[in-house]
Parts: sequence; structure tokens; C-alpha cells
Amino acid sequence: MDNRVIAEKYEIIDTLFSNELQSIYLGRLSGSEDSQQFIINEFKDADTIYGMKDSFSKEKCHYIRNIVETLYEDFCFYVVCNICSGPAMEAFLSDNSLRLTDKMFLTDSLLSQLIEIEKLSPFVAYSLCDMDNIAVTNKRNICFNCNFKLTPEILAVTRSDVSRRVGELICAIYSNTAAADLNYAKDNMPPALFPIVQSCLEGKYESMAKLYNDFKSLLLYSVFMGSGSVDNQIRANYQKAKVRRRLTPLKRLAALVLVLLVAGGAWMLMKDWDMLTFKRTAVNSKPVAEFTASSIQVFEGEKVIFTNESTDPDEGDSIKSVLWNISKAGTSIFKSKLQGIAYTFVDPGEFEVTLVVADTHGAVSEPAKILVEVLPKLDLPPPDTDSEDNEK
Repeated sequence: MDNRVIAEKYEIIDTLFSNELQSIYLGRLSGSEDSQQFIINEFKDADTIYGMKDSFSKEKCHYIRNIVETLYEDFCFYVVCNICSGPAMEAFLSDNSLRLTDKMFLTDSLLSQLIEIEKLSPFVAYSLCDMDNIAVTNKRNICFNCNFKLTPEILAVTRSDVSRRVGELICAIYSNTAAADLNYAKDNMPPALFPIVQSCLEGKYESMAKLYNDFKSLLLYSVFMGSGSVDNQIRANYQKAKVRRRLTPLKRLAALVLVLLVAGGAWMLMKDWDMLTFKRTAVNSKPVAEFTASSIQVFEGEKVIFTNESTDPDEGDSIKSVLWNISKAGTSIFKSKLQGIAYTFVDPGEFEVTLVVADTHGAVSEPAKILVEVLPKLDLPPPDTDSEDNEK
């Protein structure tokens, strides 16, 4: 545990991430019995501080809802943020089977928040749109955890790079898995949405406002979410039926039947997109994620090779995509979609390595996990050459 106190206010509990530009801490109010915890971003590099202070000035920091305050102390700039209460997006997609209406609401929540965030530097939106930075609340709302893991490459991203990353998130939402690409998501996505997401992935959306307007112009948006949505129509028809006190029994029955028909139709729409296209989904078994590690106990600075040995039980089916994740203390530090990876562990501690795979039909495996223990490198004293010479 780090016993540091920042600005005589925030006590550091743990270090979640650190590089030459910054550190990210888990903290709490110093001397308080309140159990609430915060994410504290500490920026040490002068150029990075300049960019962050511009993005998170008092006039701009309200664009991200979770920011509590910003501080400057001992030549470091701090951004203090609340922690989202919901599960991480990757775990949420893995553990829940989403209906079309849930996917529409998640997309709407993502894009509506990005309209405000894009007023900041592109690297801020790009960093926030990392899958590990997103939590899901109430199954329909996006919440950004503000782990700003910055590198020189991320600091140089453009709005086209942000567009591509947002496209990847939308693919993940409609595929119901983090290991998704456009071809993988196509069969699970409303056809009218496909060209919008394709443009996203090609980096064509320089403005999130333009992307959000295109999304809201879809007929599906008005069906599920607009002022004339099915949900609102049901409520309106119910209220009309309620206030008509002088209706004859026959008219009352007709009104009730109408409300039930509308409600039934809405339920069918929201239950499964396949029912709209009259498409039957073939039975498909999940693939099995498996991998090996060249070693599970190494010293810091040593490389470990991870070999993918995943299989698919269905005849003629194969593994189409993979997603590796390496995390420490619940915080992701590395991701890859390569078939196999080699990773050099530079810090001591216990690391969790996970692999999730998907087959050609969209079925996603349960995660395979291996724990790697990284020991501190031993600093041995140099040999005493003088003693050896004396012995001779």
C-alpha cells in the first residue's frame, strides 16, 4: 500500500498503472471513514500536463460526468474521478444476452456522451473509449471510468482514430461480444445501421454529432426511442382508454384489444431481431478457449510466450477471432487480437492472462485463464575480484 497523500486530501490505496508519462492510483479521502474510492490520474510529463490542463480546465471538465476535480501540486497535474458502479463492458457483454432494444439504448448512451467529450482533445475520447474504461449501468447506460492510460501514440491520435474506435465499440455491442469485427457483427446488426458503422470503422466521422444524428435518423430509432416510439404509444393509448369513462362495453373491449395488440407487437420487436427478419438461428456450440504459457513464474524483465490451442467442437467450424487480455489487480494493461502473443513483464506482482475466442458463426467461448507470478529481479553484488587476486 502506498501511504502518500495528495493535496492533503486523497490517500493512495494502490497503484493501478504507471509509465514515464503518468501514474493511475486508487484512492480515498484521507482520514475519512467513508468507504468511497476514487480513480486518481497523476500526470508527470510537462508536455502531457500542458495538454491535460487545457482539456480539463474549469470550463471544460464538466464534459465528462465522472470527474470530481482537478489539482496541481509539486509539478504534477491530477484528475480525480468517481468509479462507475456497473460491470465492465467486456464482462457485461459476455454475461448477458442483449435484446435489440438494449443494444439501441447502449448505442444511444455512448454517442450522446461522446458529443460533449469530443469538445476535448481527441486523445481524451480515444482513451475513454477503451473497452476497459467503460462500465454498463441498468443494462442500457454507458459510464466512463476515467483511466487515462496515455502513451506517445495515443497523444497523437486524430478524430478519425476516435471514429474507428467508436465503430469497434458499436460492433461489440451488436455482436454481444468484445471479440468482434464488422463481418462478425453484420448478421446481428439492423441492415440500416451497417453503413453507418462501416463509415465509423473507415474513420470517416470527424464529428460525433454527425454520427449521432445519422443514428437518430434511423427508422429503428423512432420505433424504440423517439417521441413516437412503441413504448410511448402504449402509454398514450392506455391513458386514452383510462379517461374514456362513458365508453360502451363493446368499445371498451375494442380499446383493450388494441392496447394488447400494440403491446404484443412491441414485445416481439424487443425480444429478438431475428423475429423481424424471420430468420432461424442454427444450433451452434461454443468454441473452447485453451492456451499454454512458456512459464508461469518469472523474474521482472523476462518474456513469456503464450500459445493459442483453442478448438471448436462443431464439425467444419473454426476459430475466427481471438482476444488476449493481461491484467493486474483488475486493471487491463495489455490487449491483442493476434493468434499467439509474447509479453515481457516489467513489474513484479501477480498477473492474470485471459483468452476469449469466437467461431465463424459468432459463438463466443468462456474465458481461459492463467496466472503468472512475476518476482522482483535479484540485484546480486558484483564478484569481488580483489579477493580472488589475493587468493592467487
